[in-house]
Amino acid sequence: MLAAALVLLAGLVTLAVYQVRPQPQPAAEELDRPVMAAQIEFLADAMQKSAARIAAHPQTLACFATASPDICQAQAANLHALNQDATVLFVTDGQRQLLPGFLPGDTRRLIASAGRGGAGAAATFSLAVSHPVVNAEGKRLGFVIVEQSLPQLQTLFDTLPLPDAAAYAELQQSQGDGTVSVLMRRGNQAIKQRNAPNWIALAGTPWTIAVWRNDTRAIENIAPYVLGWLVVSLVIAILVMAVVLTVKNRVTDSLRTLVKLTNDLRQQRLRSDYPVSLAEFATPLETMMKLGRVMLGRQKEATSQARVDHLSQVNNRRSFDEKQKELFASLKDGWTHSLLILDIDNFKQVNDTFGHEAGDQLIIKFGEALKKALRNSDFIARLGGDEFCVLFPYTPLDRAQELAERLRANMPESVELIPGVTQKLSWSGGLSEYSRDDKQENEALARADAALLEAKRGGRNATRVRAAA
Repeated sequence: MLAAALVLLAGLVTLAVYQVRPQPQPAAEELDRPVMAAQIEFLADAMQKSAARIAAHPQTLACFATASPDICQAQAANLHALNQDATVLFVTDGQRQLLPGFLPGDTRRLIASAGRGGAGAAATFSLAVSHPVVNAEGKRLGFVIVEQSLPQLQTLFDTLPLPDAAAYAELQQSQGDGTVSVLMRRGNQAIKQRNAPNWIALAGTPWTIAVWRNDTRAIENIAPYVLGWLVVSLVIAILVMAVVLTVKNRVTDSLRTLVKLTNDLRQQRLRSDYPVSLAEFATPLETMMKLGRVMLGRQKEATSQARVDHLSQVNNRRSFDEKQKELFASLKDGWTHSLLILDIDNFKQVNDTFGHEAGDQLIIKFGEALKKALRNSDFIARLGGDEFCVLFPYTPLDRAQELAERLRANMPESVELIPGVTQKLSWSGGLSEYSRDDKQENEALARADAALLEAKRGGRNATRVRAAA
């Protein structure tokens, strides 16, 4: 920790020295997306929209449909009057012929570009876009080609923020044969040989801006400072290692004590004392012991809660199975045990009449009554729904019958479920005894369940007994 802190401090000092040194002007962030690109793309988009409007104009459609010189010449005159800086051509779809009234200009290149349905540009820094002309039936009649010179292209390219000797840029144009020509260039061309470019495509045009940056200069400038920081860090590491070796034995003893505490916690136990040889470890160790006691207490509480039915607050089915297994295993030692299954009478009627809240209260009150009326040694469990079971450890069947009758006599006659609703409390029971002849531990439970069924069929509110065969 000390070594890391010192190395970090050395790094911060080195960084501060590096920050206050004279620095060359970095390449402008505008090179990532220069203003020039947005301006040219805006102009190309405006030309594309203009070509679309011309293509959809009724007089343009009439010119293509009839090829009438009068109609075409009139539309040509209108378009020339609206924008004298742009050249507009109408080209038919099939034969690629210019319609009457439109001067040919550089028609061969424009017609080839229109056939591809895309945009083209001349080497004289002019931009051309095309748009198909479609009639009402969806048939393509030809193309409208709009060409406009860009005398300001050189001025826009000169606005690229290129720091001296730190960047190089080219304006490139894709040709029809797949080659690329350089229209304009600026900056230190030597940088082009050392770094990969950043390509900036100009949407709607055949042009691309390529920018090379002198990124290696940052690495060359920071290298001496990084080397110095590494040397200082090495010295710090050697000094700290010497200190660590000096106190190694005492620290090792204290760490072993912490490991011992950790292992004890994993095994869910704690010793009365964990001595340490360094005072610096005493407080953390004491805190860990306090947390360990809390953790173990919560683990015990969670284990206890996992064995108790959340509603009736008596043992759950899992606890019953474990207890029954324990009692069944003791039969071979000559012990005798009995069990009583209880079913609350008319429980479904209570649920259907007063709702599940009243039914839950009946189960809660029944569990409380059982705990009050039975012995501390008797094991009470809720098996599910309104069915409960009482295990009478080390109790023969005749004695269990007496306990069952005493239980019935000591149970309250009625309980209040919800305000204004009182229910008569009665139950039916089935009693049996574990036998050494049983092959499985649930055979006595099955006999008691059959006796319970007899009690229900006999009118409820009674206990029936079924002994082992």
